[in-house]
Amino acid sequence: MAGRRTATLSSARPAGSRKNKKSPSLKNPFTLVTLYASNEGNAKPFKVHTDFACHYSPVFKAAFSSDFIEGQSQEYRLDVDEEEIVRLLVEWFYTQTLNTCQPDEKLDDAASMEEDLLLAKLWVLADKLLLPQLQNQVLDRLHEVCEAVGRLPLGCFHYAYSNTPPGSPLRQWCV
Repeated sequence: MAGRRTATLSSARPAGSRKNKKSPSLKNPFTLVTLYASNEGNAKPFKVHTDFACHYSPVFKAAFSSDFIEGQSQEYRLDVDEEEIVRLLVEWFYTQTLNTCQPDEKLDDAASMEEDLLLAKLWVLADKLLLPQLQNQVLDRLHEVCEAVGRLPLGCFHYAYSNTPPGSPLRQWCV
C-alpha cells in the first residue's frame, strides 16, 4: 500500500528522542508475546515477536520483563475496543508503515469516518505505549487524508477531545 512516510508533524515526545535507533533484531525468534484487543475473555490474540514489541515500546519492555502478571504470562491486554487497532499496531511494529485505505482509495462517508476514528484511537494507544514515531505517522496520515479528500476527518474530533488531555498534539491537529 503506501510507502514509508517521514514524520512531519510533532507528537507529544519527539520521535528522535529514542536512545536506541537501531532496528529491532530477531535474537530470540521463537519468543513471542500476546497482545489482546480488550480485557474481555474472548478477545482475539495477536502474537508478536518480543524483540519487536519491546524495541519500539518502553511500556512493553517494562511490562514483559517484570515480575507482574504481564511479565509472567507474556500477555498484555490493551484498552481498545477494536481488533483493527491492534492489527495496525502489530503491522507497524514490523513494517513501520500504516496500512490504511485512505488516502489512496476513495471511501464512502461512513467508511471514511470509521477509518478516521480508527486512526485517532491508534494515536491514543500509541501515546499510552510511548510510541512517538507511530503518533507522528498517524498525524501525517490524517493530514494526507484531509488534503486528499478536501475535508477534515470529522470522525475523530469527538474521540480526540474525549480521550486526550488539553494541549495534546492530536487535539492541536484537530483545531
